[in-house]
Amino acid sequence: MIIHKKYGTNNNDVLEMNRSLVVKLLKQKKICSRADLAKAAGLTQAAMTKIVAALINMGIISEVGLIEAERGRRSIGLQLNGQLYQVIGVKFSRLSFSIGVFDICGKVYVQKTIKIKTPSAPKYILENMKQEIRNYLDQFEKIVAIGIAVPGPYLKHEGKIALMTGFPGWQSVNFKEEFEKEFKTPVFIEHDANAGALAEWWFGESDEENGVLVNFLASEGVGAGIVSNGNLIIGSQGIAGEIGHISVDVNGEKCECGNYGCLEKYCSAIALAKRAKEELPKYPDSGLNQYKNLTYHDVFNELEKGDYLATELVQYAGRYIGYGIVTIINAYNPDVVILSDIMARGGEVLLSTVKSVVKERVISELSSHVEIKLSSFSIDPILYGAAALATDRVLTLPSIFLNNSTETPVSNT
Repeated sequence: MIIHKKYGTNNNDVLEMNRSLVVKLLKQKKICSRADLAKAAGLTQAAMTKIVAALINMGIISEVGLIEAERGRRSIGLQLNGQLYQVIGVKFSRLSFSIGVFDICGKVYVQKTIKIKTPSAPKYILENMKQEIRNYLDQFEKIVAIGIAVPGPYLKHEGKIALMTGFPGWQSVNFKEEFEKEFKTPVFIEHDANAGALAEWWFGESDEENGVLVNFLASEGVGAGIVSNGNLIIGSQGIAGEIGHISVDVNGEKCECGNYGCLEKYCSAIALAKRAKEELPKYPDSGLNQYKNLTYHDVFNELEKGDYLATELVQYAGRYIGYGIVTIINAYNPDVVILSDIMARGGEVLLSTVKSVVKERVISELSSHVEIKLSSFSIDPILYGAAALATDRVLTLPSIFLNNSTETPVSNT
């Protein structure tokens, strides 16, 4: 799926592609002149003038007065009318789901998280999710799309999760059928790590317009979303980047996927809580002893207080996250790797451990090139990712999704 292309074309047969390119450039640049847009897109100024006129007529972009353009010249600025269009983002995970309303420039209007009482039947959770979406559709009149981020491995073309470790029964759920047929508003579904990569690309602080960006998602599961030169790499079935099921110990514990010693068995949030309970009897002075039902949230709370065991547990997980990133660096040669979701709460303790492992295990020519950092999002990066997914799809076809017309997309793929 193309997220951003540096060069467009003047061929009338791909007018919509060029409109999409201009809209996406304005999303990234905030305010820009026609001349600078033409240069960035690789289009003639005459072609850009026609495209901009059409987008202004549709109400998708507007003029904002004179700005400083290239070579100090004063030009009329253009901006995307992002506040006029909103999307719903939904993040589904093993123990909860989150939902929020965003505009297509990334501003959040409302968001909340609903805990899942296990073992709840999938049909009840799905209906709860649908009802929350309906509530927001009723409250907000400008919603143009719905984005849903789900755990992987997600078989994109089939609309099903191939495996959700520890939570049987979800493999039979067809998310595409459940949600796309439920709402008139277009629905788009993606693997959560891929959605997180889109969030970093669209709404994050990274300035990588080209190159390779990897979102290393360490949550209740582990995965990676990869954006290469504006393209989201998904693989033939949509499960590229399923880093959580690479083997880091060929003789390790057997995973439900059939492999042994899978990465997520060592550095997911669930693995963190499991190891904490196993190690706790050895540390009678640890603050973790005060919790009756120890969770990964408690580990992070004690980490902030400097608890020795909590620190050791996060460092242990960080080493394994580092092993996973070593594999990613050797496989994809990224410019940026962003650690996101629950395990990012490990902060500098986690990050310094990961960087140490990478420095030890990757040749300096590669390790010195890649920037490894924590996600900058103040709220759930995967919820942002679900909104970014919807945003990316509507900006790919702006004349259909954003034009004030009755046109409806043929397929929500």
